Amino acid sequence: MTHRPEFSYPMAVRRIGESGMEITVEATPEDCKRIAQRLKLAEVSMLRCRYDLRYEGRGVVVAQGALAARFMQTCVVSLETFEDMMTGSFVVRFVPAEQFVDPDMADMDAVDEIPYEGQTVDLGEAAVEQFALDLDPYPHAPDVVLPPGLVLETDEVDTPPSRDGDEEKVSPFAALSRWRGGQA
Repeated sequence: MTHRPEFSYPMAVRRIGESGMEITVEATPEDCKRIAQRLKLAEVSMLRCRYDLRYEGRGVVVAQGALAARFMQTCVVSLETFEDMMTGSFVVRFVPAEQFVDPDMADMDAVDEIPYEGQTVDLGEAAVEQFALDLDPYPHAPDVVLPPGLVLETDEVDTPPSRDGDEEKVSPFAALSRWRGGQA
């Protein structure tokens, strides 16, 4: 059984043509409900993506997307829901399945490739996948007060003052090593 996307917007590759095309896809309210369920969000009220599509030949389509979303998610600190918005841009290549290279073997700096079968690419599913990739895995409300000692989005942690009274900053791995009894 194949996966049925929550938001599907198939585009025939032959429609793109030599000069390319621009198109905007937008999820309906029903699509948004299914996307929210898939991504485990409290709500998705809007998901829109403007694409600039270019045909490269041999079935390959390059898609430059400008994504915008409005959604509700749960704060990992307070467990309350809050509204958030996201905008961003991305580039993907739709490649016929028979030309697709295993991602484990691909160049990590290359543009992401999405395999497709048949004669259509799914612009809706590509937008949902990019939205999922861009979501913060540990969302916290902008006005949340963090508990003492909790550090978010930093590479350094404060350690207790040293014997001479000066505070020093060390990496979290060095602090963990000291905590476990190792040498930092």
